Amino acid sequence: MDEVVELHRAEALRARFYRSVAETLTQLRPSPGRDRRAAMTEIAATLVRAMGLPLVWIGLLPAGASEIQVLGSAGPAKSYADHLQLDIDPVQPSAHGPMGMALRDGRPRLTQVDAPEFAPWRVAAQRHGLGASLVAVAAVADGAKLALSVYGHSRTLLGDDLLDWAQRLIEEIARFWDHQALLDREQRLRRYRTAQRAIQQALLAQPDPEAIYRTLAAVLVDVAGAAAVDVFADEGGVQLRRVALTGPMAEAIRAVPIPPRTPQGAVVPGPTRAFSEARPFVRVQSAADDSIPESWRQAPLAQMGAVGCWPIFGAQQVPETSTRLTPSGVFAVIAREADTFDAELCALLDEIATAAGLALRQHAQRAALAHERERQTHLALHDALTGLPNRRALEHQLDGALARARRHHMLVGVGMLDLDDFKPVNDRLGHAMGDRLLLAVAAQLRSALRAEDYVARLGGDEFVLVFEDLARIEDLEPLLERVRIALERPCRIDAEDIRLHASLGMALFPLHADDSGEQLLRRADQAMYQVKTHKHEAHRWWALPPAGANAESTPSEHDTTDLQPYGDYAARLLQTISAAAQDTLESVVEPFYLELGQMAEPARLLQILPAHELAALHDKQREHLRLLLRPDLDESTHRRVAEHAGRAHAGCGIEAVWLSDSAERLREALDTALGRYVRRDRRALLVLHRRLAQDRQWQLEGMRATQRERDALIARISALAWSADSYAALMQGVVDALARHDEIISCSVGRPDANGAFAYEAVGGSAFADYLRALARGAVTAISADAGSELGRGPSGRAWRGGGIERCLHFATDPAMAPWREFALQLGVRSSVALPLGPKPGASLALLVLYSRYPGGFSSDAQQAFIAQLKTLLDLALARLAPDRPGTEVLPFTLRERWRERLAGAGIEMHYQPIFALAQGRVVELEALARLRDVDGSLLAPGRFLPALNPDDLLHLFREGLRQALAQRALMAAAGHTLDITVNLPPAALHDPRYVAATATALSRGECPPRALLLEILENASEAEHALGSGVAGVLALKALGVRVAEDDLGAGHSSLARLRQWPFDRVKIDQTLVRGVASDPLRTLRFIRQLTLLGQALGIEVVVEGLETAGLVEAALLLGADFGQGYALARPCAPAALPELLARFHWPFDAHTPRTALGALAAVLLWEERFEQSAEDQVGWRRIAEQPGLVHAHLAQQHGAAHAALIDAHDAMHSAAYQGPRSADYRASRAHFIDVLVAQVCAEENARGRSA
Repeated sequence: MDEVVELHRAEALRARFYRSVAETLTQLRPSPGRDRRAAMTEIAATLVRAMGLPLVWIGLLPAGASEIQVLGSAGPAKSYADHLQLDIDPVQPSAHGPMGMALRDGRPRLTQVDAPEFAPWRVAAQRHGLGASLVAVAAVADGAKLALSVYGHSRTLLGDDLLDWAQRLIEEIARFWDHQALLDREQRLRRYRTAQRAIQQALLAQPDPEAIYRTLAAVLVDVAGAAAVDVFADEGGVQLRRVALTGPMAEAIRAVPIPPRTPQGAVVPGPTRAFSEARPFVRVQSAADDSIPESWRQAPLAQMGAVGCWPIFGAQQVPETSTRLTPSGVFAVIAREADTFDAELCALLDEIATAAGLALRQHAQRAALAHERERQTHLALHDALTGLPNRRALEHQLDGALARARRHHMLVGVGMLDLDDFKPVNDRLGHAMGDRLLLAVAAQLRSALRAEDYVARLGGDEFVLVFEDLARIEDLEPLLERVRIALERPCRIDAEDIRLHASLGMALFPLHADDSGEQLLRRADQAMYQVKTHKHEAHRWWALPPAGANAESTPSEHDTTDLQPYGDYAARLLQTISAAAQDTLESVVEPFYLELGQMAEPARLLQILPAHELAALHDKQREHLRLLLRPDLDESTHRRVAEHAGRAHAGCGIEAVWLSDSAERLREALDTALGRYVRRDRRALLVLHRRLAQDRQWQLEGMRATQRERDALIARISALAWSADSYAALMQGVVDALARHDEIISCSVGRPDANGAFAYEAVGGSAFADYLRALARGAVTAISADAGSELGRGPSGRAWRGGGIERCLHFATDPAMAPWREFALQLGVRSSVALPLGPKPGASLALLVLYSRYPGGFSSDAQQAFIAQLKTLLDLALARLAPDRPGTEVLPFTLRERWRERLAGAGIEMHYQPIFALAQGRVVELEALARLRDVDGSLLAPGRFLPALNPDDLLHLFREGLRQALAQRALMAAAGHTLDITVNLPPAALHDPRYVAATATALSRGECPPRALLLEILENASEAEHALGSGVAGVLALKALGVRVAEDDLGAGHSSLARLRQWPFDRVKIDQTLVRGVASDPLRTLRFIRQLTLLGQALGIEVVVEGLETAGLVEAALLLGADFGQGYALARPCAPAALPELLARFHWPFDAHTPRTALGALAAVLLWEERFEQSAEDQVGWRRIAEQPGLVHAHLAQQHGAAHAALIDAHDAMHSAAYQGPRSADYRASRAHFIDVLVAQVCAEENARGRSA
């Protein structure tokens, strides 16, 4: 009697088990954000609740591990699982228990607790009232294994007939585990990609290093969902310096010691390892791993799944010279999931680390540029030789000093100081010694003045002293005495003591002039010449202005401060020396350039000039001096010429300090040459001095204007680096912007082709475009990347091979430029610089070359800083917008230009491919496909010419294509074929209102009802990433016209299911790349088609399967329920003239009830199986379905031969086993065999058919 009761209980338990399995299966639906481990606990709890079991647990054996981790458990005996230790290492006793054996042979097992193999756990199991266990295992995608362990109070409650059900259940759990992992991975990658874009956008704003580190940490936590991000910078100390730490686990991590820069023992923290080894390091957490720091093996950090550490390289590295990269910092990403850091995510984090490094580099370069600007500003306001303020700075100083004196009712003293007989000393000792004397005098004056006093050098041996905060005239005496004592100290130059004397004229505000600083200088100058005139009889070395004189007096030969460099008075003075001066220019220019040739930096530039350009430079210098000596020269003309000269000097790479130094030397040379003509009256020479000073200032202003334009250019390219939506758009935008800059006559972006010759994708400016046209004619030679070729020895080849910036200083004198010299010089090109571009050092993606009309190759400090910042900015942009993968065709500029010309002319031809309603077997629509007729008569497909088009070209293509398509539809309708028409739409159309306007204009002609027009939005990776929210408005604007809208390439890698759900599409096209995989994996391909079809139709959207290139694919699409089909097996695209014949002779050969192909039969099997699986809980239902052979029977009836006999036998065996239900072991085994046989036939048939119908 007890036996019968027990059997009834067991039967009831098994029935409950079946129901619990069914309930469990409904839980196995992956969903975004679902915790896989928590799901395992839910499944265990469901089984315990439904069956009244004491314990169920689910575990994981990671790939390569020996210890099983319990993922989830439930039941009264849960504490048994909590303390369970299972190690399948053969030396461990637990390896020979039920679970160990199941993991080795893959078969489910039912084991009594009193069985020998259960010995290690028997006592604990009996204490919890456990009598038997049922275990089953299944492999998951990453090589790990999932294990299900179900416990009962006795063996009879868990019979052998449940083994297959347990196996089926763990396999379904494993499938859920894999699917959820894939979903989690996709979500994680999406978050990290979003984070990557956010980081790149933030970094393009050029933050400082601390902000870069904080941004990196904040975005990876807030956007990517990391548990924590810890960022460290290197400051050269023993430890790294933490600069940012954020995330939910931040407080726990803060208690961990700061990592050292270098390993300090056997246990090395992850950041230290990544920093010291200069490469990423990923550590999967394990409490048993002794190499993990102790703090990370304790709660709560022990609950983390993995830690990934990435070094950041902020310094510029030169690949060919750097033996080892040195990081600037390192960031650690703490993740909850152990499998977080797969190859794709690691690649993303590589790019994020690269972007951060580029941003650090850009900040350093920007700081260098700022420093250079400060230096240029300093040079503009200071004397190049002594470093004292110059006239321009003096004017600002005097304005401020007079304003302060007015406010405080104080005096200001201004002194004009001139060294006595300095010129003879300078002529005797030489200019170099004279410069040293002037430096010594400047130092003496500085030492003699108070902190609030001021000294400036006007030029030559003239200095100005400014004394503030004077209460009375007598306050000057002690101040000037200190100056006299300082100046009377001998200057020791090369073991020779040289004594100098000076004359000083002083004027006081407001006693001698109360209007301006210029008046004070004039009065002080009058006083100084009084001292000089009476030097032999004077008792004092300084004097105040003479009594009765005033600032407005008529100038005398000794009153020179008020001399203006332009105007009638200056013209009369210069007229006295003009003729003589013209004769002396030769004696000035030649020695001047000889002296420049002795200076290192100017000599470098002079040496690269060919002889004829050097002679022309001398001529230009003479011409410029003649201009300065012209009596009728006006200020505006002089300023225009000088600023233009300054820009040219900046373009040649002349530094401001060289300009100032050479201007001083030129003034001295003119003084020497013209001195004999002005011995009695120096006013004419002083007018020339004034003009020379103005010339220097305006040339410096021209140089500063060029630098401001460089800064503005960097700002424009920085904006473009983020806004560009493709590599082609970025590069064309960059070259267009660069070519408008004065220093750049032309520029290009290219890559080597398969033969090593550079092919150019983007060109700015006419010079390089002219070169490419000449290259196409065979008039010039190509530029190569081949080191073994003469054509690969120029800057382009060297830069591409070496990864560093390379220059040509002058095409005329650089031997490497001989193959292109003559043509380049004809185009006005003198120098160039080549920049290899790419976020990773040594892995160039493209080459940017700038060509200049100036010699020098962009080699001044300011130019080098500009070039380095430009490269870093584009490197950062290319981390977001990489060009096509290496090996793909590079579209040369000349080809792009030709195709664009054909597009603008009559080159667009629309071809048409029929679209079939599969259920009706008839043509219902035509897709208009653009073709471009090339000059040689060949017809180009869109994949060839579309990359050559800019946004305006694409709009023109759409307008013309739409016009032709609507006109063709009208012709077909007139011939009795009323069909809808599909026209492709570029992704940019969703954000460009011109496309809506073009569509409205085309429809207004009345050739096509709006509902008969369907606009198909082509897929684009960049647009798909960014347009989810903004694109809806564009779709709605198009639909407001009454047209229908379709999404192309559903299921492609960057296609968005969220977009499908949120956007008002009328139709979707299943991506043909999914369909093309049918010959290698037909089962997966058909399941994709079926699921995407059901998804679209569930949303009320029509589904098209494109790429139907075999009869099997057509049958499969028809059977799987797709609405429309398109492909070569049905009809190829054709010219308009061929359409009537195509439509007239078409015959639909397919029957939805009689599949003739193996692929059609496989689709029929999937449909039959779908119905059969849905009846799992209905025995009557499954038996009825099992009796129905399905559509596949029609296919089998046509088969002959041994192979086909095997297929029929397998099919019959599956149907016989199907009477046992969809979950019986016999059915599952026979089904798997039949599918294998049929799939083999499909693969053979599809491969044989290839692309033919």
